[in-house]
Amino acid sequence: MESVEYKPTVYIISDSTGETAQTVVHAALSQFDSDDIKLKLFAHIESMKDITGIIGQINKEKGFIVYTIVKPELRLFLKEESKKQSVISFDMLGPIMENIERISGITPKLEPGIIRKIDKEYFKRMEAMEFAVKYDACQRELELSKADLVILGVSRTSKTPLSMYLAHKGIKVANIVLDFEFEPPSGIFSLPAEKVVGLTMDPDKLIEIRSERLKALGLPDEGVYNKEERVIKELKYADSIYKKIGCPIINVTNMAIEDIATNILKIIKEEE
Repeated sequence: MESVEYKPTVYIISDSTGETAQTVVHAALSQFDSDDIKLKLFAHIESMKDITGIIGQINKEKGFIVYTIVKPELRLFLKEESKKQSVISFDMLGPIMENIERISGITPKLEPGIIRKIDKEYFKRMEAMEFAVKYDACQRELELSKADLVILGVSRTSKTPLSMYLAHKGIKVANIVLDFEFEPPSGIFSLPAEKVVGLTMDPDKLIEIRSERLKALGLPDEGVYNKEERVIKELKYADSIYKKIGCPIINVTNMAIEDIATNILKIIKEEE
């Protein structure tokens, strides 16, 4: 009977997905011109019994362990058990966390899989930012139901910077310019009122902001864009839209973007 030849194997043990260890091990294996080295993953390990069984299996084969375990008691047990059964093991995460804790004085969270949550938050923010760009000052019929929040307001009431600020927090925001000369997207009237926020501003401040905008663009100060009659008419029109929808209204006069966002986040939280 022919003897079975075992290929050397790198065993990855993790109390999460094991992706961190896999990435590093694959980087190391790429330095070897050999397909004879296998990789085997044991993910979401939660008990000492699991570890004992895995090490017992590895002990019968040719290989060593690379592990990323967050919980100190499981990490210590794996280290001692592998030593007891003469299996080589390498702790990829523990020493780094211990040194960071030592030099910073900050206690680690010891929560398995937290990097995955961080990644999800990152991609959520990126998706929200893309959404905010696509739905910036939108006047056409887009799928407003996909938005977490719809911001309404006349021109120069901070809708765009506010949308981007909230997008950095993972909130999908559509902003719509209100102008009595144009019909707004009809979809705003079928949205739940709590998903819509209306922005308003004192007329004098809005006139000042619009005048500065014209100056910055090198445009003449002779049009109707910054004239009192026009501004007041726009604000009254916007107010009529807000009342029709029944949405919250925020007066953003002299308010920083951060403060407006804080008010909006408070409104969102209260409606949840």
